[in-house]
Amino acid sequence: MGLKKTEAKEYARMLFLDTSQKLNNKEIAERVGVRQNTIAKWIEEEGWKKLRKSLMVTRQKMISDLYDQLEWLNNHIITRKVVYDVPEALLKPRITRDKDGKEKVEQPKYNEEDFPVIVGNFASSKEANTIAVITTSIKRLETETSIAEIYEVATGFLDFIKPQDFDLYKRLVPLFDVFINSKLS
Repeated sequence: MGLKKTEAKEYARMLFLDTSQKLNNKEIAERVGVRQNTIAKWIEEEGWKKLRKSLMVTRQKMISDLYDQLEWLNNHIITRKVVYDVPEALLKPRITRDKDGKEKVEQPKYNEEDFPVIVGNFASSKEANTIAVITTSIKRLETETSIAEIYEVATGFLDFIKPQDFDLYKRLVPLFDVFINSKLS
């Protein structure tokens, strides 16, 4: 006897979300015992692609990438060349005459550190804003529960309930689907 529609749908969902197997719709349909267009319909109607994408990008990977971006930006700021606001007149060579009347080109002497900094080893307002956005994103990722974690807990709980009370399991699966989909919106 084949699977009931809700069981088939749940099994198809689990196979679709299991990225380690890399099954296509045809393979999922064959394993579940439904038509391929039924799988495509479920994927579209239930938002499984969005859910799978959120499960594939782990929070740790996103946090790690954000820390890498922050490190790169800070290193860029620290190591860039400091540019001083030296007056234009001091940057141009001058033609002078020595005591014999010969012309010679001289570069004016100055200490560039005596002038204001145009570009320094500190964040510009745009860079400071970028740093603030990255650190806020890191904080949010480190403290908020991700869809992947919600899904993992939900499936773990359902796996725990299933052998003990299958009727309860069947009633909870659609509720967890609605709950998870509400978190994706």
